[in-house]
Amino acid sequence: MISSLKFNKLHNQVAALTERVEQLEIHVEALNNNESNQIPLGMSLLSTLAAEYGISTKKAEVLARNTGVLLAMTKNGRYIAQEEKFHEAAKRVLSQAKRKYGSAYWQHPLIGKFLMSGGQAK
Repeated sequence: MISSLKFNKLHNQVAALTERVEQLEIHVEALNNNESNQIPLGMSLLSTLAAEYGISTKKAEVLARNTGVLLAMTKNGRYIAQEEKFHEAAKRVLSQAKRKYGSAYWQHPLIGKFLMSGGQAK
């Protein structure tokens, strides 16, 4: 048997979680019904973020996936990512990347070998 105190505590937790799930369902439905294909606040196109750092879109996708940055695909097949978290991850990873003397390629264990043209590495 479960005590009434524990039961009330569990009941309150279930009620709070149910309310949060309902809020998230409303939010997801609003995003799905978005007719104008607008990008949500705090998100940006992955190709734009990659261009800021001078890396390819594919390497930006690998960086985002390996660092835990939220990626989502738009209806037209383009990736969007959380802007702030991507900037933090890119600065950390690209500043730790090594470049052999005389080579055009950079190397980092998390994303492998890549080219960086300009960008904000450090």
